[in-house]
Amino acid sequence: MYWIVAADSEASTLQTVGEILCKQQMRVTGFKSAQTLLDTLKDNRPDLILLGNIVWELGGFEAIDRLKRSMQPGNEIPVLLMADPNSREPDGSALPRGALGVVGKPIDAAVLASRVRELLALQEQRSQGNTVLVTSSLEEIASSLEECNDASNGLWMGRDAFGNVYRHILRYLDRYHGIAFQVLFTVEMPKDASESVRTEIMTQFRRQLQRNLRGSDMMLESGSNQLFLLLPEVQESDIGHVIFSVIDEWKRTKYGACTDISSEVRRAKLDGGEAAPKTRNDVDWVVVVDDDVSNLKMAGTILSRHHMRVTALRSGRALLEYVRENRPDLILLDVRMPEMDGFETMRRLKLQMVPGQEIPVIFLTADENAESETKGLELGAMDFIKKPFVPEVLSLRVKHIIELVRLQRNLADEVEIKTQENENLSLRVVQTLAEAIDAKDTYTNGHSGRVANYAQEIACRFGYSRRQQDEIYMMGLLHDVGKIGIPDAVINKPSRLTDEEYALIKTHPVMGERILKNIRERPKLAVGARWHHERYDGTGYPDGLRGEAIPEEARIIAVADAYDAMTSRRSYRDILPQETVRAELERGKGMQFDPRFADIMLRMMDEDGEYKMREQ
Repeated sequence: MYWIVAADSEASTLQTVGEILCKQQMRVTGFKSAQTLLDTLKDNRPDLILLGNIVWELGGFEAIDRLKRSMQPGNEIPVLLMADPNSREPDGSALPRGALGVVGKPIDAAVLASRVRELLALQEQRSQGNTVLVTSSLEEIASSLEECNDASNGLWMGRDAFGNVYRHILRYLDRYHGIAFQVLFTVEMPKDASESVRTEIMTQFRRQLQRNLRGSDMMLESGSNQLFLLLPEVQESDIGHVIFSVIDEWKRTKYGACTDISSEVRRAKLDGGEAAPKTRNDVDWVVVVDDDVSNLKMAGTILSRHHMRVTALRSGRALLEYVRENRPDLILLDVRMPEMDGFETMRRLKLQMVPGQEIPVIFLTADENAESETKGLELGAMDFIKKPFVPEVLSLRVKHIIELVRLQRNLADEVEIKTQENENLSLRVVQTLAEAIDAKDTYTNGHSGRVANYAQEIACRFGYSRRQQDEIYMMGLLHDVGKIGIPDAVINKPSRLTDEEYALIKTHPVMGERILKNIRERPKLAVGARWHHERYDGTGYPDGLRGEAIPEEARIIAVADAYDAMTSRRSYRDILPQETVRAELERGKGMQFDPRFADIMLRMMDEDGEYKMREQ
């Protein structure tokens, strides 16, 4: 369960935030003073901080950056601002360097819930080393690397972060001769749609696109109701057909009638096209930090002769301030400096850097001291260079370090792209297999997909991460895979099953586990297959597990499976009335179902006034 800390001097704001996020299955703690917040953060780590007007007790918006830097490197807590209507600063400057977003007061329930979930998902992907594109339009991708502020969806990305993502895209394009089509799909939601319905619509549209992606395609998600595709190796004459096919397929889904899909297309070119602005990375950029002006001039002269851009700074404090707005390729840092030496500067520099995007540092020293070198390397320095400089040594080491770091990052990007391609392929294989399973049963067309959707939504509301939701979605798709081994005549028998036939049907969970347990990369797939027919009171099969002994994912799938069975047609009955389904779920709490997950399913039914959650 996510833990959110809200800090605001107004008790009404804290109460409103608490009510909204508790409904999202989140734990919320409120503070009315900045000092109480800071004392709590010394020994605790919430998942997100909602910061209101007590920001002024911390010294204004710039203090958020200091607040985040005081946290353990690599373990920073994301900050979302709650802005007053009469804020001391205009909207354009109310998104400081350290905050990831802003929501306005009075707090809107749907907006707050959406922003919080987006930032939690963003933070989770960052912690896993994934690159996330946060943008709202293709114009921003085509523009120069200015700060990208998107007040419409509460997300913000600074110049350096946006530039890193952009360079990632350019490297991707370079694999396909520098040319691809950019397609931005925007989903227009029904005006009266609840937050859960909006989430489900975007989940379904994302999965539809994933089913249609080729191995070379790349999909990125924006912060609102948008999905961004890069499609290399597509002929210009075919791009219209690709878009039409996507929209036409969506129109045939259950949400197609109540949503509109718009698309925007551009051509991306690596070699100077409209979507490839020039960046400072065209020339290697080195910052030299030394209190001795003669050393600065010497290093500048040597590196400039080797076609590098050089910036000279005379103190560690100047460097720390400079890298807040600039990102050079490498830093040459003197060890012995007055006021703040190189080692202390390095410690503070590491606190400012985004994990995985640190700037490489080479220490400069006139000492022949093994202890100092050990200390510097432990702090994360890439190398040491002795003074006075030997021109060839200085230039070669700088070039080699820059090339090494660039190669490492390019390799990480390639691994990320290949991982995403494999994920897309895995999902398409699983979906195809699920469709083959459903095809065996004349009366359960689409059953596996619906169970997967319901299970994913229950998991989302219970507080599962995005990765966990995707995992339980795949578990739901394959929960009935064991039915492959059951004769069609038994599965499709229109009359009552004999005891022998029913006993045969009951073997499908064990068969499913045998099939899936060999997929060692996804061990939990077998969990859903084996135990989704266990009952909370211990009377289920195949193992008669009871209560918490049943794996949590299997308990979720059991509720989703039973709900879809009651809301689907059978040879002997039609879809059950919604009231009957509700009564059965209520009756089964604590007996057939885990009460917590049954209650979430009942809340989903409360929001489904038109009874659309059923076989169509």
